[in-house]
Amino acid sequence: MTRFRRRGAVVWCCVLAIGGFFLLNWTYQVIRKPGELFAPVSASLSKSPQSTWQSYGPLFEKYSTSILSPEFLATLAQVEGDGNPVARTYWRWQWSWNPFEIYRPASSALGMFQITDGTFAQARKYCIRDHKVVTDGAWYDLRSCWFNSFYTRIIPSHSTQMTAAYLHQSVVNTLAARRVAKASLVQRQKLAAVIHLCGVKRGETFVTRGFQVTTGERCGTQSLRRYLNQVDLMKQRFARLRTATEL
Repeated sequence: MTRFRRRGAVVWCCVLAIGGFFLLNWTYQVIRKPGELFAPVSASLSKSPQSTWQSYGPLFEKYSTSILSPEFLATLAQVEGDGNPVARTYWRWQWSWNPFEIYRPASSALGMFQITDGTFAQARKYCIRDHKVVTDGAWYDLRSCWFNSFYTRIIPSHSTQMTAAYLHQSVVNTLAARRVAKASLVQRQKLAAVIHLCGVKRGETFVTRGFQVTTGERCGTQSLRRYLNQVDLMKQRFARLRTATEL
């Protein structure tokens, strides 16, 4: 009887230890990525394309640029986060000597546009004024951005403005670096989509190849060709929604 009690105590200790580790790991991941606190309500905030346009259409109009049209911004918000302002990434298992890397969020991406930590650090330097990109500057400069340090990825107006400004500037810089003077709006938007999914370096390669995708090309776990096709189809849908709203 005593032996069974000891075995039972050992089992309970193991269960408590495992449970304690998962609690500690969750706490650590939340400290590193506070957006995980929205996990209980995140799924309920996902939207259909029509609901996304009804909810955020005015923001997409306000922060659109000569490259990033309102329907293109709406498309990215839908494709990336289903119009969910607190959209999160899934969690994944992977082997690591660091116990806190074994089970963790697959990416630092957060919000409607799935902005990663690295992109967030760069994008928060910009803002949109009258559909033009403006850089953060002195507080007394009326032509610069204000209160950029308060930007957050889970407020739709902030994430929309940062995404529009960052992608617009990245497209302009990439085309200039590759000395491409003439590029159609469709090509510029495809480049913006590539940069959003894959990063600036892959965007430069995309331009060098004449705005073409190679067979089987992937960014992380996603097929780049499939992603661009998805963006094109969704953009057409939002164009129809925008037209219907204006009638």
